[in-house]
Amino acid sequence: MLTILCILLTIQVCIIVKSVRVFHSNMTTIILVILGQWFEILVAKIILLPYQMGFWTVGEARVFQLWITNDPKEMPQVEKSEELTPLFISGILFLHYAFTLTFSVFILTCERACATFFIKDYEKKPRAYICITLLFLTHLTCFSLSCLATCEIMNFTTGVAISGIFIIGAVLIYFIILHINIGIQKRLADHDKQQSYYSLAIRFQAKENARSLELAKKVVLFASFAILCGMALLIVTALHLVDNHISTFVIFAEAAFNLNPLFIVPVGMYSVPTWRERFFKSVPIFQKLRTRKSNSKVSDTVEKNEAAKESEIYFNQLSAAWR
Repeated sequence: MLTILCILLTIQVCIIVKSVRVFHSNMTTIILVILGQWFEILVAKIILLPYQMGFWTVGEARVFQLWITNDPKEMPQVEKSEELTPLFISGILFLHYAFTLTFSVFILTCERACATFFIKDYEKKPRAYICITLLFLTHLTCFSLSCLATCEIMNFTTGVAISGIFIIGAVLIYFIILHINIGIQKRLADHDKQQSYYSLAIRFQAKENARSLELAKKVVLFASFAILCGMALLIVTALHLVDNHISTFVIFAEAAFNLNPLFIVPVGMYSVPTWRERFFKSVPIFQKLRTRKSNSKVSDTVEKNEAAKESEIYFNQLSAAWR
């Protein structure tokens, strides 16, 4: 049931992000790729399900199998390597998604860094090479890491350390960009002195960066929390600290990755007024709740509607200015 809800949420959000223009095409494309990649872990789950349900077995049939072990006696004895092919594929898919989810915060922050660097004309020029390069390098790195981890060439500790480094790196880059854009916003406030320098494009890009950074702040918080919780559960399991309750811990660890649309999607939608309005309209239960509260919060509704129109107005202004 929760998986079906995740599927519906992911599809609906991809439609909203694609149809409602809020950010630069590079950032929109990266967000769509990250959201759509959740289906990768769904495929991995479908492949693993017959093994988890006991319909298919590898080696001697057992009711319970340790999640990770260095003891050969606890490992399934495989006669033919072909028996491991489905597990190998699902393992690569799962780890590829897990690494990509960890790197997603980093590449979004890098895209905003490029937007800040090219602030004078970032919206005027597509610069698709930025998006393509970031996605190519990310998936190449994540695929390599997932293969190394699946084949146990790279141990569990190294994989966790690499993920942690990229999460910390994303946070550091985020605060650097935030500091730069705060400085730009302060200069924009002093329009009497800086008006001749800060054109419409720069003013718009500064506002877009501020909005995207606000989005990133909330999403980074929840996504990082979920990833760290999942990693903590996996570490506890890998260290054999909870062997008596290993199945429960593995279920919770998998849920942190498998069901992340349930908490990341609502946070992301709520962070951007334009997306929030469209998301609420597309979900009947939210429409009913908003209708009941509309009479007591008229001014708040007006403010949200104005915020929802802001992005389209800015893009229209840019289009008119550059014709």
